[in-house]
Amino acid sequence: MCPYEKSLDEERKHRQKEFKDLEQLVNRILKLAQPRNEKEDLALFLGNVLLFIKRVEGFELSEDEKKYPSHSQFSHSTLTKGRDTVLGLKHRLGIIDRFNITNAHRIIQIIASTAVSTPIETLSRRQIRLILELHQEPLLRQQELAQRLSTSSTVIKRELDNLRRHFSFAVVHNVDFQKFKLLLVEIDFYTKSLAASERLAQFCRKTPPLFLRRICFDHDFRLGYLTYQIPDQPRGRRLLEDRIKWLKDEFFEDASKFPIRSMHIGISFDSYDLSSGAWMLGAETVAETMLQFALRETQDAVQFRSHRYGEALQFDQVDYLLAQTPIISGEKNRLEVCQKVLEQWGFELATKTIWKRDQKLREAGVYFPTVWFDIPELEELVQFSIECTPDARDRISRIPSILPYTYMVTSDDGLFFTFQRPSRCASITGLLTRLINREEGVSKVTLLRYEPSFSPQMFTQTASRWDSSRQRWVLQEGDI
Repeated sequence: MCPYEKSLDEERKHRQKEFKDLEQLVNRILKLAQPRNEKEDLALFLGNVLLFIKRVEGFELSEDEKKYPSHSQFSHSTLTKGRDTVLGLKHRLGIIDRFNITNAHRIIQIIASTAVSTPIETLSRRQIRLILELHQEPLLRQQELAQRLSTSSTVIKRELDNLRRHFSFAVVHNVDFQKFKLLLVEIDFYTKSLAASERLAQFCRKTPPLFLRRICFDHDFRLGYLTYQIPDQPRGRRLLEDRIKWLKDEFFEDASKFPIRSMHIGISFDSYDLSSGAWMLGAETVAETMLQFALRETQDAVQFRSHRYGEALQFDQVDYLLAQTPIISGEKNRLEVCQKVLEQWGFELATKTIWKRDQKLREAGVYFPTVWFDIPELEELVQFSIECTPDARDRISRIPSILPYTYMVTSDDGLFFTFQRPSRCASITGLLTRLINREEGVSKVTLLRYEPSFSPQMFTQTASRWDSSRQRWVLQEGDI
């Protein structure tokens, strides 16, 4: 046998094994399906699915297989779409198996659901693998990534460039500001009126308190949140309470405070259909089943990268200013940015010295690097703020494991998570609201929806309040 024939024979054996594995998966789905009186109909449907896949992948059908009766929602002999449809069908079968979907009607709905139109930009299988590798280890070099993905550094560079160009891909510095004796606090609010919202927005734009990090309004301009990083010392906490009281008197009808203790980043492509470049969360039957599975499962369906904020360290103004460079965009570029910032504050340091100081901060756990990207067809960011018991918090924290990209933080009184909602998946928001509200131990759920944006900022001005010799923040009225 010549090498070419040998290669073809090996490929044929590989495809035969893949199809045999698929048959076993389908049999497993059929065995677990309920109710029993619908199993015959489901078997007919799944038989058509298998025969369609078999035909498209080049296997010869027997005369009996060619005459296999059609199902009303899937006909193996008349369906003409090819390889992309096969990939979509395999993906849906994998979802059904992984998330233990046993309802026969839902199984048929999920597989027979019409694929939505392909978006302009879609993620490839290699790009997904690349994102997931960097999610687990954000600082991997291109050569290491090439080895893991069994390709070349040139290909990795091209893929990363495409991800940056089309999906705003970046590796981001999240900073543990508790290392700098700062406490992150979110205040969720509902204003007294639209006029009150406008006055609050003007106040934050014109005279922003020094330690206010962000203000964000929901689309309706009544709900929103404020994020503070306050000095974690008696005067800082007292000034925050005074500020909240003033905000309530002036602007708020209702408000809740959440001191933040940890952060978690989750990325999942379980619901991404490679064949269509669309998210299956738009199909409510699929989304509800996956969410119910996540609530029942004792372990996350996807690995979160988590960081619990740690103990404060000894630092000076240079350390604090170095931590304000939020994006890792190449070591050289970052060092140049740091050098310019330090010069503005009167610190003349060589790049080599800056690098050594920055390395010490990394070793001390100041930085928590994560990846960021805009999912295909991103429509809006959705945030759920949930006040609940610790048990409910632990259960609900598993929900984001099926969502495309989730940023989640926890507090003593609950949690909140922000996720990127794809277009055509509007139903997932209402579904999550109902599901979370029904959970035992949940006292309040606040939903915010706002325009997607990613604009990391440098908050260097707060460095003026740090007294390095006394290792404490020296606050003034109005700082919070």
